[in-house]
Amino acid sequence: MTPTRTIQSFIDAKKENQSPSEEVWNSLKGYRKWNEPELIGLRNASGYYPDIYFETGMDETISKLLAKFQERIVPHKF
Repeated sequence: MTPTRTIQSFIDAKKENQSPSEEVWNSLKGYRKWNEPELIGLRNASGYYPDIYFETGMDETISKLLAKFQERIVPHKF
């Protein structure tokens, strides 16, 4: 399951007052390997559904991962 689909499936389940599937939870556990846009989407989804953060300190971990992406950006001049 792709990270984007994982987040959307989680949101859809919560909107229907259902528990997210096991597949969604298993995919969420691999968030440390996700790319920047998916991590931003995960952080945005947590604003509406805070229980998407299933482990303690997950927001700090996401912040650190996003900071690593920012370090890769090389400033340039035209």
